Amino acid sequence: MKGFARLAALLLCCVCLHSAQAQQMGVPMDVLHWWTSASERKAADQLALQLAQAGVQWKDAAIPGGGGMAAVKVLKSRVLMGDPPDVAQLIGTTLTDWADIGLVMPLNAVAQRQRWSQVLFPTVLELVTYKGDVIAAPLGVHRINTLLYNRKVFGRLGLTPPRTWAEFEMTARKLQAKGIRPLAWSDEPWQIATVFETMLLGDAGPALYRELIVQRKSSAWMDARVERALQRVRWLRALATDAPVERPWTESTRELMADNAGMMIMGDWAKGELMAWGASPVRDFGCAVVPGTENMHLYSIDTLAMLVSARPREAAQEKMAEVVTGIPAQLAYNRFKGAVPVRRDMDPAALDGCARDSWETFASPRNARVPSLAHRMAADEAIKDAVAQTLWRYLTDPRMETQEAQRRLASVIRAPSAER
Repeated sequence: MKGFARLAALLLCCVCLHSAQAQQMGVPMDVLHWWTSASERKAADQLALQLAQAGVQWKDAAIPGGGGMAAVKVLKSRVLMGDPPDVAQLIGTTLTDWADIGLVMPLNAVAQRQRWSQVLFPTVLELVTYKGDVIAAPLGVHRINTLLYNRKVFGRLGLTPPRTWAEFEMTARKLQAKGIRPLAWSDEPWQIATVFETMLLGDAGPALYRELIVQRKSSAWMDARVERALQRVRWLRALATDAPVERPWTESTRELMADNAGMMIMGDWAKGELMAWGASPVRDFGCAVVPGTENMHLYSIDTLAMLVSARPREAAQEKMAEVVTGIPAQLAYNRFKGAVPVRRDMDPAALDGCARDSWETFASPRNARVPSLAHRMAADEAIKDAVAQTLWRYLTDPRMETQEAQRRLASVIRAPSAER
């Protein structure tokens, strides 16, 4: 009996130790996302650290692939197999698609407790609200119309960031004369679409941009300003490369960092990547807005959706939503991600110069805030992909006339009323 008692006590000790260890590690949360670059990994690690302190364990399920297309496919597959993740990176219109089929857990209680209606930017809260329910936790606001430039190269050649297209052309000629590629480039369709929508905003202006991208008026695509934007993108591509080249955005960012390219048009996640590699926005690179888009913010917003499953995770999912939208996590995550906090009660002095300009532009009611098509803010996956493929064909086939590209874009962008 004494031996049995000792064995029972030992087993009880092991159970208690295991329970304590499990409690210390926190409730495991399976998080599916596509943050796999150096800066994205650091940003995700910051969220994991903040959550661990709150008793929630970030169980990573990262799926490589620029733009998240591979991650969305994996998510669909897991749902069909009855094994959805607890949390998924879902952004823009894909959020409402998943909410419509009942797979997204509402976060109304969290939003009320944390006073999201008071502390979040209205544009952000509107994005994560659907049919009266809050359906995701917002993480950060990216600015798409960002022009990155190499400070060392610009300083050596006596250049300043171009504010107009005339200045841009002059800067490009000076860079070419010194054997430096003026603009880092990739023919990946989503990257082409990213550059095009920035050109479109600059040439068309916010009002026409909304008609084209948000309201999807097909007739508006034949406007002369759309033709000018398309021709400008074709000129930018010719400036950057002759042969077709498809490469990850991280490679283009490395080209800028290595002094092989003078400029890059890419969302501010590229800024986060440069900083993750040790570059400084004060010493090594700078941020400006793309010419023609001053006082405009072409945005994409990172969000996490809590998915419905058979696992009892609601309390941990709500805790995650609370933590990631709190000020400490917002500052830690966005510092590495390159984005800016979704909260309007932040002190902009806590942000670097690039981020401060982005946050203040987004915060000001006098400025234009417009949603990105290339990053799922203004159109669903099918339309986004169709637009990107049309632009890819236009840029890689010099025989296609610009007006033909306009007609094709008008046909693939359908008005919301036409989809019902």
